[in-house]
Amino acid sequence: MMRIASLLPSASEIVCDIGLKDNLVAISHECNYPKSLKELSVITHSSIGLNQDQREIDTQVRKKVHSKLPLYEINTQLLNELKPDVIITQGLCDVCAISSSEIEVVLKGTLCTLPSSTQIISLNGKSFKEICSEILKLGEQLDAVKEAKQHVDKAIARRDELDSLPKYSRKILSLEWIDPYFSAGHWVPEQIEIAGFRSAIGQKGEHSRVISIEEIIESDPDDIAVICCGYKLHENKSFAEKLKNNKEINFLRPFKTNNIYSFDSDAYFSRPTTRLIEGAQQLRNAVLSLSLIHISEPTRPY
Repeated sequence: MMRIASLLPSASEIVCDIGLKDNLVAISHECNYPKSLKELSVITHSSIGLNQDQREIDTQVRKKVHSKLPLYEINTQLLNELKPDVIITQGLCDVCAISSSEIEVVLKGTLCTLPSSTQIISLNGKSFKEICSEILKLGEQLDAVKEAKQHVDKAIARRDELDSLPKYSRKILSLEWIDPYFSAGHWVPEQIEIAGFRSAIGQKGEHSRVISIEEIIESDPDDIAVICCGYKLHENKSFAEKLKNNKEINFLRPFKTNNIYSFDSDAYFSRPTTRLIEGAQQLRNAVLSLSLIHISEPTRPY
């Protein structure tokens, strides 16, 4: 049986989605879905303290990136012991997870005893279409073609169903970080479009980036979605409250109309999986004050 090490939360989720959970032998410290993954060996850890405010985290990240120091460490000894045939990671964002180039360095290092035949798979999708294509390709690489196609077909059907609903002219400002302000990029502007709205700042496929208060004011959003990267719902609710008390920004229209929404971004906005469609549905429901789910809920093999 093929042995898989996933160093990317979205990859771990996708591997489970296509029926290969039992093939996983190792995960990263950020892989928390599905919950049954907690039984597996964790082979990475962050080199910065995460129990800090966002400004301090951003400062530490910038210092390490500037000094070309790793943001994540891998337990090479445990990796050797687990002997994976395949290691899945990413090359999209050096800040988000261990990159494929970093893994290549580890495999070539003197401490690594894995054979040269160990396969590295890098997932780099920036849009829903690219994410689906990568799931299909992963299915081919992991001998789960049928399962991958079924999963993707269901996701596309859900996307099409949601995308067919009425559209609105409302502009949504999606904040991936609040100190400093970051606009959400990659697939998030597309999620906003699928939900039936317009992205106030950022277009599909563009990188997330720091934005100024002047840009925020000029964008004149109708609504603000607080989806700070990697955070749960209760944490983003706390960030939303901080924004409401921030005189630099709280004079904007969404604060006067109470159109500030918080989400479990860790599950539905930060990770390039098919759950992005569920995130788009949640966004639509929140903005339109809907309690009904208009699209069919997915069933998962775990």
